Amino acid sequence: MIRPTLAATLALTLLSPTAVLAAADAAPAVERRAATVLMAHLHGDDPDGTGMATLRLAPARGRVCARITWSDIDKPTAAHVHRVSDGSVVVDLTGAVTGGSRCTTGVSARTVRRIARRPGRFYVNVHTAAYPGGAISGRLHR
Repeated sequence: MIRPTLAATLALTLLSPTAVLAAADAAPAVERRAATVLMAHLHGDDPDGTGMATLRLAPARGRVCARITWSDIDKPTAAHVHRVSDGSVVVDLTGAVTGGSRCTTGVSARTVRRIARRPGRFYVNVHTAAYPGGAISGRLHR
């Protein structure tokens, strides 16, 4: 539930009843469009490698945007969000590490919602030529 600030409450009391109802109806729509931000601290198979992934999930738009940083690993060749349970790729983030688009579109809203609801069931994996199975990775969290 959205709790209005004192200024918003005072402003609403000065509006007509119709305007107040319209504002109340708009609030849930804004909540549905809000993006979820998740993070992952990356480390792993490359003993010197570290990094950080920040994901912005927009289920209604079927979009996952990523900002991934790394140090002490070779140039990344790919990056993905994987399911912990079976290692399957659920979102391709390769553009975020190879200079392409940082946003992946066309992801099912259901998949994006699942990641947002239970981020610990997913991890980000950054791949390199020397470590094709993943140089650094980390579980998603809020």
